Amino acid sequence: MKAIVRQHFETEIRKARAAIQTGNFADAWVALQRSHVLGQAYPLPHAIAHWEMLKLAWRQRDLKEIAGQLIPTVLAIPLTLLFGRKRYLRDGRVNISDSERISIPNDLLQILEQ
Repeated sequence: MKAIVRQHFETEIRKARAAIQTGNFADAWVALQRSHVLGQAYPLPHAIAHWEMLKLAWRQRDLKEIAGQLIPTVLAIPLTLLFGRKRYLRDGRVNISDSERISIPNDLLQILEQ
């Protein structure tokens, strides 16, 4: 992972954790989705993003999100090693099917293209 991508990935994880501490779950989800976009091509960051999403879903008792995060959390490392750079970018939530593409914020695209 390029240093600039890692820096922004870690910033988004910190933002999510801070938002969770204050009970601002909406902002936490946004930060976690952004961290997923940044980390999804890299095995460990990808797993970390899903783990953090699973923990937040658990905290919110969101059964649909919990169920949807279990397998991606477990399989993030092996699947990323196999397909990481070949997959299109996703936000990591269960509210979007694997066949749908999302629009990636321009600032994240610029970071990823550096």
